[in-house]
Formats: sequence, C-alpha cells, structure tokens
Amino acid sequence: MDNEEAIDRPETRAINWLASVSGDVHFWVPTLVLIGGLLLLRWVS
Repeated sequence: MDNEEAIDRPETRAINWLASVSGDVHFWVPTLVLIGGLLLLRWVS
C-alpha cells in the first residue's frame, strides 16, 4: 500500500481529526465557556 493511500483512509483521517481537536485550545476554551454558561444559567434559575 502506498503512503498516499494510507493517508486517505477514513480511519486515518478520523484519528488525525481526533488528535488535532483534542490538542486544540481554540476548541476547548469555547466548549468550556459554553458548559460553564449553561451551568450558571441552571444555577440562577
């Protein structure tokens, strides 16, 4: 199997996406702010 074929496999793309999202601050900060805001709204009501 060529290296290019290995890169194009869906499993490899999913792993690369998961690895990039898990280490991305620009994903986690808004996610944590959203969760914190929802918890705050729940607490206030």
